[in-house]
Amino acid sequence: MAVSGLERIREGRSALRDSEQRVAEHLLTHFQEAINLPITELAEQIGVSEATIVRMCKKLGFRGFQELKITLALDIVQPMQILNEEVQAEDDMETIAKKIFAYNKQAMDSTLNVLSVRELERAVEALAGAKQIQIYGVAGSWSVAADAAHKLMKTGIPVTAFQDTHMQAMAASLLGPGDVVIGISHSGSSKDIVEAVGWAKDSGATTIGITHYARTPLDRVLDIKLATCSNETHYRIEGLSSRVAQLSIIDTLFIGISLRNFDQVVKNIRRTREAIVPKRF
Repeated sequence: MAVSGLERIREGRSALRDSEQRVAEHLLTHFQEAINLPITELAEQIGVSEATIVRMCKKLGFRGFQELKITLALDIVQPMQILNEEVQAEDDMETIAKKIFAYNKQAMDSTLNVLSVRELERAVEALAGAKQIQIYGVAGSWSVAADAAHKLMKTGIPVTAFQDTHMQAMAASLLGPGDVVIGISHSGSSKDIVEAVGWAKDSGATTIGITHYARTPLDRVLDIKLATCSNETHYRIEGLSSRVAQLSIIDTLFIGISLRNFDQVVKNIRRTREAIVPKRF
């Protein structure tokens, strides 16, 4: 199942320029009207140039305005279950819980729709044969990077996660062929992550990115892109629902690698559990 046009717009709008975001916001609220308008009339309504609309379409992965209109039309004919209602200040705890769980489920379902199985296979292949793995994340993405390191260390491959941006850059500069880097950034626009992953690529390492579906600056320095798709709302700042999708990708990579050396990974898991027994009551 392909990701809907509305989901593409919601997911990619944060990476757009101001004028392009105006187009995106207009389409989200007037998409039924917009699909029946020529680009000239739509541009006039919004107060932007036709080129701005075309540029926005291409940044969101469409070939042009016509393809965007067709995709939005299909959303109307075959509507997907898309959650539009945000958490409100007056919501009770039961309502909040239902909305949060629904958003997280939608993030995983939408990510599964856009995630390339071929790219997953390539990522597992690279990671399973890596001399060492480095993982970079900052801010909200750091918790995902730490979780990835915690899991991947059980494969027996040397793994290090870096949060400090200076350490990321220095570590990346010392990598070489056979090494693998995973850069995690929901926006794909974190300058520090893009630069560090770029250093790794220039050093000869294989670069993997976990970032959102739309085109991002991080894409330029990636060998393999693992895309997520989630709808962030007013209260869900810092890519919270996307984090659930990112963690699911990490779990998938870990299992994929483990199945290539199952017996050894099982032994490693047993040994790591035994190592922390004295630390428990």
